[in-house]
Amino acid sequence: MAIELQDQTRTTYPVLRHQLIGELAQLAIIKTEERDRLARNPATDQLEKIPNGINRDGQPKFKQELVIHAIAMPGTTMEVKQGEEFICPQPGDRVRLILKGLAFGRFLDARKTHRAGKLYVGDLLITGTDQAQVYDATGKPKGEPIRDQQQALKIPRGQTVGYYGPIELAEPTDPQWVNAAEEAFLADQRAEQAARAIPADTTPAASRSYLDEIDF
Repeated sequence: MAIELQDQTRTTYPVLRHQLIGELAQLAIIKTEERDRLARNPATDQLEKIPNGINRDGQPKFKQELVIHAIAMPGTTMEVKQGEEFICPQPGDRVRLILKGLAFGRFLDARKTHRAGKLYVGDLLITGTDQAQVYDATGKPKGEPIRDQQQALKIPRGQTVGYYGPIELAEPTDPQWVNAAEEAFLADQRAEQAARAIPADTTPAASRSYLDEIDF
């Protein structure tokens, strides 16, 4: 029976990084998790939520990001950072893809036309990198998007650069990867149930798992 995908709790796995024009990620989705974005406040050197206006009830809103937990499938060339090195995950490896800003919006647009908005464990997510954008000191785009990796390599050091690409959702065609995603989903559920019987770790979540992902 197909398992409908609902948001779950956070688990730390390597994060896929958009950084080379022409790279590709083909992923079998395990689960998704929406959370507040954090940035380091240079005045306090603390991680803080990023303000994003006020709700209708007068409460402050904060910028959000979407964490997609997934299984890397064959054809994935996008890399993850492990320690000080970047490596390409092997088929079957667990990874995360963190979507924020424009990328988050593209995911939401793709979901609107995918199964009437429903996601299931094992659904296919395809993304890649097809352009780089340089930004000025105020965060505004500087020049036209760059669509050639050799040209991107010529960007001077010290420039702020973002790498972007399309996002596509599709129904799975290979039961092997659906099974792998479902096994990971159920394993996470068992781990979460076991964790409820253990005293909670009081270390701030941001200190445990955000340090390689936040906006500095």
